[in-house]
Amino acid sequence: MKTRWIIGLFALFFSTPIAHAGFIELGTSANYRRSTIDSNNFQESISFTGSVAYYFWESSALELSYTEGYSQIVVTPIADSKTITETQFSLLGLDFVLSISGREDAFQPYLKMGGAVITKSIYRQIDGVTGKDKIAEQTGTVPSAGIGFKILLTKTFSIKIGVDAWTSPLNDDPVTIDYAGRAGLSWFL
Repeated sequence: MKTRWIIGLFALFFSTPIAHAGFIELGTSANYRRSTIDSNNFQESISFTGSVAYYFWESSALELSYTEGYSQIVVTPIADSKTITETQFSLLGLDFVLSISGREDAFQPYLKMGGAVITKSIYRQIDGVTGKDKIAEQTGTVPSAGIGFKILLTKTFSIKIGVDAWTSPLNDDPVTIDYAGRAGLSWFL
């Protein structure tokens, strides 16, 4: 089974166009989510990502990205104090990006795989208690992957939509998978 995947990726990699090497793409994206049960019980998260990709072939690039994010969960049990759990995180990633179309195609799907260094701090605050306590901290290197597409608006400007996934640090038990849908813009230089 692994051999078929490797052969398939190898064939896909070498069947894509290889002209126009040496261009750079700058990107920015954001993610926002709010899930509400009622005004006293909800979850909200936001993150921003900036990236620089160097295309060494028309359809192959190395992308360096940085993501900063924040999440808040507010829970108010019946006849109990409100508890607020906050998570602050950052990801510094390096991915191999494979575009499955040419640089000037209007629709440009892509796949990416790589790794990232993640730092995550979790805090808890109980209503009526001064300050918040740090209850967990994670730092480590994690595998990452993504899939998405770009819609070319001009020769140098596009809308970028995708989903990225990464794990918790591999030395954590159990290993968990986080993912984020993203929407943003990119510019070719």
